[in-house]
Amino acid sequence: MNPRKTPISRRAVLRGAGGALVALPLLDAMWPSRKASAAASSLFRKRFVVFFSGNGIIHENWRPVGTENDFVFHRAGAKDPHILSPLEAFKRKLIVLDGIDVPTRKMGPGANGHDKGMGHMLTGALLRVGPSGIGDFSHLPDGTAGGPSIDQAIAARLAGNARFTSLELGVVSALDTKRQLTSRMCYRDSFEVVPPENDPAEVFRNVFFGLAEDSQDAARLRRERRSVLDRVRDDFKRMQGVLGPADRRKLEAHTTAIREVENALEARADGEKFPACRVPNVPTLDPMDEKNYPALGKLQMDLLALSLACDLTPVASLQWSTGQSPVRFTWLDQSESHHGLSHKADDEAAARSHLSRIDHWYGQQFSYLLTKLDAIQEGDATLLDHSVVMWVNEQGNGDQHSEIDVPYVLAGGCHGAFRTGRYLKYPHRAANDLYVSLMHAMGIEDVQTFGHAEVCKGALPGLG
Repeated sequence: MNPRKTPISRRAVLRGAGGALVALPLLDAMWPSRKASAAASSLFRKRFVVFFSGNGIIHENWRPVGTENDFVFHRAGAKDPHILSPLEAFKRKLIVLDGIDVPTRKMGPGANGHDKGMGHMLTGALLRVGPSGIGDFSHLPDGTAGGPSIDQAIAARLAGNARFTSLELGVVSALDTKRQLTSRMCYRDSFEVVPPENDPAEVFRNVFFGLAEDSQDAARLRRERRSVLDRVRDDFKRMQGVLGPADRRKLEAHTTAIREVENALEARADGEKFPACRVPNVPTLDPMDEKNYPALGKLQMDLLALSLACDLTPVASLQWSTGQSPVRFTWLDQSESHHGLSHKADDEAAARSHLSRIDHWYGQQFSYLLTKLDAIQEGDATLLDHSVVMWVNEQGNGDQHSEIDVPYVLAGGCHGAFRTGRYLKYPHRAANDLYVSLMHAMGIEDVQTFGHAEVCKGALPGLG
């Protein structure tokens, strides 16, 4: 039991000399009472996370085999890895959705499959042409999605007193100024794009720490290569003295996670690390170099998990590359770009094999993120249990730029709103209806359509 009689504020931070601030995770001592763990659990905020990887899917290596409640992530005699097999440990916390389409892509302006893929993916709304009109390959160079993306629609309603309405993180998701629609997925509204931050060091500085306004003091701290955690050590010790055992363990785990991120950001190019954790200065990882893709992605997932643990935002997204991803997965012994391979999938078995290995790797990354979220205890459940994490793609078949059978995976029960551990097949229902279901699950129940209302039939049946 927590010995404190007065709860700690959910906005509490560790404070140190020079104005250093460190965000805290959600602690049991932040609740008025703990008469029952279930009651404490019910107080935790719901979270929504978008996890994007692009260029379509090889369906035979993605679809589970079996029934709604009894399915496996493998095919007998298959030579390529099953894309979802890295999620085996989380099968009871997943919903795999098959048969979801994006019918709005057949409507409205625009003819390029990548523009339509990214612009419609999270909005379900018709594109709008920008001032430059139509460009090469029928791209809309400065066009826009036709309305808010589902993450921003939820964030606008649920942010409340959170420090950030939402957080958008990217992994080498560079803006293509001639094909802007292919590079972005989050929109507050038409022509109001929300770009992702690709640099983990910037996320670390801007989201987690508040340093003194005195630039000389901040510069001295960086020169000394000292962790901000060093500056708040006294406050850390004071708080430990008034917390119960469970909260002390949670606080120690939180600061350990922060130190790990600091160390990773300060790792020298030759692999040598500074002997103590440091405040990030200039990151040694170039955030736009695809050779750093796996390391950058891990850092961004660590930061995303920390931001949710600290209740800094109810909504976050992680955008791996773009809708025309040029990334070459050299760590998988591949030399051709992801986008290039996707346009050979229908004709070349080797390309299909390469693409399945790429998406199996993305499955491993998704599993890593779920592991981080599921390790954070909140009452009698975990942060993952209180969340819904959606893995989404902008294409069904990448070679054909298909708007049908787009792969969706949901993870987390969203406070019991979803019955997980299932493989659900729908007869070509619109993603718009899935997004209505997500809004209802997040407690936004006064909406019956999302995006282009003409394609909406209402919330998907059977999710709850």
